[in-house]
Amino acid sequence: MIRLFTHILLTFIIMTSNALAGFGSYDSPYMKDSVVAPIQIKDNGIYNLVISIQILNEPYDQKNYKSDAYGDLIKRLHVEWSGVVLQQVLKSKEQSINDLVTLKSNIESELTKLADELKNKYSLEKNIEVVFSLSNFYLLEPKSK
Repeated sequence: MIRLFTHILLTFIIMTSNALAGFGSYDSPYMKDSVVAPIQIKDNGIYNLVISIQILNEPYDQKNYKSDAYGDLIKRLHVEWSGVVLQQVLKSKEQSINDLVTLKSNIESELTKLADELKNKYSLEKNIEVVFSLSNFYLLEPKSK
């Protein structure tokens, strides 16, 4: 009898823990995305420039932004950032390796401008923090077939 009760109890615990495993939701504190664009490097030819971004879903400046407008701003920034990056890379002329630092700065400043424009669009205050980071910025040599 005790053995049957133990088996039933263990089965119940296993079934319950598996069934409830999906009920707890985890929201990542950031969104991550990447884009690849061709770029001409002086004396070396065409390379693929890989750029990744991380955007915090909520800033960590002791303020709590849980508004729908702020969430919409972050979602829109997540969608539009790649267009800004591609535009900056494709309009750049032939680059040297040292020029990539300037290109990265230009991309970051354009993304900051985009975030400021979106703050106006969603009627948010100018001092609201939008945190992003270009986490990867490297060249890959394309393989020929």
